[in-house]
Amino acid sequence: MDFTNKVVFVTGSSRGIGAGLIRAFAVRGAQCVVNYVADTDGRNRSDAQALAEEVNAAMTVEAHVGDHARIGEVMREIAARLGGLDILINNAGILRDKTLKKMSAEDFNEVVQVNLTGTFNTTQQGGAILRSGGRIVNIASVAGFVGFYGQANYAASKAAVVALTKVAAREFAKQQITVNAIAPGFIQTEILKEMPTAVAERFIEQIPLGRLGRIEDVVNAALFLCSPLSDYITGQVIHVNGGFYM
Repeated sequence: MDFTNKVVFVTGSSRGIGAGLIRAFAVRGAQCVVNYVADTDGRNRSDAQALAEEVNAAMTVEAHVGDHARIGEVMREIAARLGGLDILINNAGILRDKTLKKMSAEDFNEVVQVNLTGTFNTTQQGGAILRSGGRIVNIASVAGFVGFYGQANYAASKAAVVALTKVAAREFAKQQITVNAIAPGFIQTEILKEMPTAVAERFIEQIPLGRLGRIEDVVNAALFLCSPLSDYITGQVIHVNGGFYM
């Protein structure tokens, strides 16, 4: 698990799973690119800058993954400053949960724009600077397989990310670039902390391993998929959910 001098770009990495990924790769020698999207209170920027200082990141970039032109600029900047890219992890994602009856077209489109179109944008634009033997890891979700109530937009976007992963795996194989996905279950992040205790307890009862996932559970799967240990694995989905979905 030595990533010395590897250039790693993790989208949506100001905190949560994204920040966990940055820390894990940085401590193993990688040159990390931290990404955040501008928000009204500036929290994303401050969190990203604090993380970048903590791990001595090679770059910090503000970019909305749904903005195709901006992502192109970011990839060109990475190539110019760092010489190329070795690992791309598409982690950025949002939720806008509502029932189908109450979900607006805007609710649906915003989630798809970030979760799916954003993954397409970074994969397409990043592919131009990924070196031979590189890695792409897409963060999908158990929701894309189960279809939770109130998540028509989120579940559809994550299911589509899995399909995109398989297509990209076939297309990038000639460059010896592998493309895989991780589908987390219930992971202890800020979003999950907002869930009522009673609801969380009901979900835990359905998890064979008897606990919620930790950020490092997802990070460890990503480290494996980006290491030489997974050279012959591509187009696959690793489910990290404690057995909730099999």
